[in-house]
Amino acid sequence: MKIQRVLTAAVFALVVFAGVLSAHHSKAFYDGAKKTTNTGTVVEWKWRNPHVFLVWDVKDANGKVTQWTGEFSSVTSSVADGMTKDTFKPGMEVVVTGAPSKVGSPQSLISRVAKPDGTVIVDLRNAD
Repeated sequence: MKIQRVLTAAVFALVVFAGVLSAHHSKAFYDGAKKTTNTGTVVEWKWRNPHVFLVWDVKDANGKVTQWTGEFSSVTSSVADGMTKDTFKPGMEVVVTGAPSKVGSPQSLISRVAKPDGTVIVDLRNAD
């Protein structure tokens, strides 16, 4: 009888939270049909769960700086993709490509990062 209650509670919780979990992992915030590429300087590498983030500054032709934030998957997935807590360091120059946010904010779901000389640091374009 106790096992039946636990199973019923687990199924109930799964049904209640399925929509929230699905929305969180749906990539719905980003426009996968578009890609943006920009060159900048790493400000911060946030190596943490539930998502890893890269923060970089992009300077336009007039010298105005815009701070971008790019999202990767979890730490575990990032390790599987060849990244470590030391992959990016503040001051590093990077060329970042990813799906931009649908609302126009300087955010991206990162698919590729390279150095300005073309050396690829991470390429997730065929990871799905």
